[in-house]
Amino acid sequence: MRERYFWAVLGLIVISWIANSLYAYSKQLKEPVFLVHYIEAVMGHQSNVTFYYLANKNDQSYINYIVLGDVEGLPQHEFIYPEASPQAVDTSKHQELRSITVELRQLNESDNDRSFNEMQVFYSDGKASTVSIGEVIIHPAGYFTSDDPIPLKLTSGGGSDDGRSSHSFLATEPLSIQKISTPFSSAFEDQLTVSITGNPNQKDKALDGIELPIHLSEGEHITVAMQLNHTAASIPSSFRINLSGTTAAGTPFTSNGGYNWQHPYLKQADVNRIIREKTGRDSYE
Repeated sequence: MRERYFWAVLGLIVISWIANSLYAYSKQLKEPVFLVHYIEAVMGHQSNVTFYYLANKNDQSYINYIVLGDVEGLPQHEFIYPEASPQAVDTSKHQELRSITVELRQLNESDNDRSFNEMQVFYSDGKASTVSIGEVIIHPAGYFTSDDPIPLKLTSGGGSDDGRSSHSFLATEPLSIQKISTPFSSAFEDQLTVSITGNPNQKDKALDGIELPIHLSEGEHITVAMQLNHTAASIPSSFRINLSGTTAAGTPFTSNGGYNWQHPYLKQADVNRIIREKTGRDSYE
């Protein structure tokens, strides 16, 4: 009788082990899944861009290089990571969130802006794939530099871990701000809120809700704060906010500050959603 119980218990253990193994296998990704990014970059010295992707925990392959149209991205390794190893940022039940920082190298001379929604990824195990990445805009070298003085001068700027950035500007002559924009306004819709310091009616509004024009006298400051809602915390983003207008003398200008949310924080629910949206299946615990 005891022997019968022994074999019954052993059988249950084997069945449970097989079931757990099949379940874990069913949650494995066929290939890494890249997050949606909204990134604005400029070609030139140290034009680095960081991409984030989900990979199976047991996947030891790493990215050799990436290609965005006529732009190649070569991995830049940090001193805390071995040169040939995946760089894990966070872990979930079955996958790791990994990052790859690449330095962009232009393969063909171009003075035009380029926009990409996909990129080719080449791995150390010989595999390659074309992946959806959201949108990456690459400007030619020197895009944000000018030899002419800008009448709306950026005086300070910074960001915080809660996804908020703030930039202060000084008007060096009388002027009017007639347009405030970002390259991804339509993508974020109401997820990006903007506040203009000094006017309570201009707080936590969508870009299209800001009251324009804004008139500034010489020597007057203005602070523009931006924040992505928590629902967008899983979207790596780096882009400029542009303030355009004319001076009292009729001279047009554009000044800009930056927004940077380069470290996505993913809960298991976020991992499930990303995998479901990218592959059509789930990765539940």
